Amino acid sequence: MFVLRPLLLLLLPLCPGPGPGPGSEAKVTRSCAETRQVLGARGYSLNLIPPALISGEHLRVCPQEYTCCSSETEQRLIRETEATFRSLVEDSGSFLVHTLAARHRKFDDNPDPGGCPSLCAGPGDWKKCGQRST
Repeated sequence: MFVLRPLLLLLLPLCPGPGPGPGSEAKVTRSCAETRQVLGARGYSLNLIPPALISGEHLRVCPQEYTCCSSETEQRLIRETEATFRSLVEDSGSFLVHTLAARHRKFDDNPDPGGCPSLCAGPGDWKKCGQRST
């Protein structure tokens, strides 16, 4: 869930709220000023963001109702989200690989005394299987 939080915070201003219904007329006629301000601060061109709500029927990720999200904005959001997700997965995967490699080295350096009894026929064979003689 923490991985998706930046995406949700980015998409939230694009959602106009409840659709048409009793008492929602003010929501439908809302301008996209707030969205333009938020995305403009993130480096988006204001030319990509409509000044008023548009139909989102053609969109895949942004709301398909009335929205402040244009096709170009949606494509940029998708690219940024993919890059962020890919980076997070690579960072997590790198940590996991390093952790497993370190534990593997530690195991090789200090094998368990009872590690391979079936390979050790007697006390003379203990060095071959990595056990310490007692």
